[in-house]
Amino acid sequence: MRLINLNALFAAVMVALSSGCGNHSPVGPGEEFYPDSVSVSVDVGNSPKDICILPSGDYAYVTNALDDNVSVLRTSDLSVVATIDAGDHPWGICTLPSGEYVYLTNALDDNVSVIRTWDNSVVTSVYVGDSPRGICSLPSGDFVYVTNANDGSVSVIRTLDNAVISTVNVGNSPLSICCLGSGEYVYVTNSMDNDVSVIRTSDNTQVLTVSVGNFPLSICTLPSDEYLYVVNRTDNNISVIQTSDNSIIGSIDLVYFPSDICSLPSGDYIYAISNSEGGLIRIIRTSDNSHIKTISVGYYMEPTGICSHPSGESVYVVNQTGNSVSIIQ
Repeated sequence: MRLINLNALFAAVMVALSSGCGNHSPVGPGEEFYPDSVSVSVDVGNSPKDICILPSGDYAYVTNALDDNVSVLRTSDLSVVATIDAGDHPWGICTLPSGEYVYLTNALDDNVSVIRTWDNSVVTSVYVGDSPRGICSLPSGDFVYVTNANDGSVSVIRTLDNAVISTVNVGNSPLSICCLGSGEYVYVTNSMDNDVSVIRTSDNTQVLTVSVGNFPLSICTLPSDEYLYVVNRTDNNISVIQTSDNSIIGSIDLVYFPSDICSLPSGDYIYAISNSEGGLIRIIRTSDNSHIKTISVGYYMEPTGICSHPSGESVYVVNQTGNSVSIIQ
C-alpha cells in the first residue's frame, strides 16, 4: 500500500507541475529546441555525487562517493569505459577548458585528485582545506577554485604546477562554486550563512556577499554572464542574481529539497533538480524565468548532480540512490 500511495502522489504532482510540452518542441517562434525527456539511464558506481563532461563532449566523468572512484562514460554509446581510483569520498568534479585534465575533490581526504584524461590516470593529489566539496576552473584554465566546507574557505590551485597559491576566507560551510565566463569573479554559496560570496580573481579577495535564500546549495551562471541562479534547498526555490550590480531580481519556485542546477550552452534554458527525493527536474526558460516543463528521472533516484552536454542536445543527471546517470534528450 505504501508504494501505491507514493505512485499516486507522484502522478498528482506531475499533473500539477507539467507544462505538457511535446518532446523537443520549441516554446515560441525562433526559440531553440531543448532536451525534454529521459531517454536512458546508465549504471555507474555507488552513491554518485557529481558529473562533468569534457569540452569535446566525448566523455563524462562521474564521482562515486562510496566506491572512492570515478566512472568514465563514453557519450557516443553511453557505456562505462573506465573506472579510476580516487580518494576518500570523491564529491565535486570539473574539467579544464582544454579537456586535458579533470580535477575532483575528495571530501574525507581533504585533497583534490588530478586525472590526466588521455590515459585516465591520477597524476597527483593536491591538499586543500577541510572537507573540500565544490570545484571549478577559470576559463583560462590557469587556476582551479575549491570550496572547503569545514574551513569556511576557498583554495586556489595553480594548474601549471598544481600548487595552492591562495586561500580565501568566505562564509560558513561553502559548498558550490562557479566562475563567470569572463574569469573576473568566482561566486560561492555559503550554505549556513544564507548568502553568496563574490571573489575577485585578480587578487583573490572577497569583495561582496549577496543574501539569498535558506541553505543555498548550488549555483550556476548563464553563458552571457548576465545572471546567476542559486538553488536554496530549504526554501525550495531559486534566487536570480543580476551580475551587473549583484542584486536579487527574482525567485523561482521549486518543489522539495532541490539540489543542483545547470544551464544549456545557449543560455536559453536552465535545468534544476527540483525535488531530489521525488526525482523531478524542472526546465526553466531564462527569457522570463518561467517553468515550462517537469521531467521525472524516477522515484527514489535522489538526483544530486546535473550537467549539460556541450552540444546542448542532452542533459546528464546523476542519481545518488539509483547509482546511475539519466540522460535527458
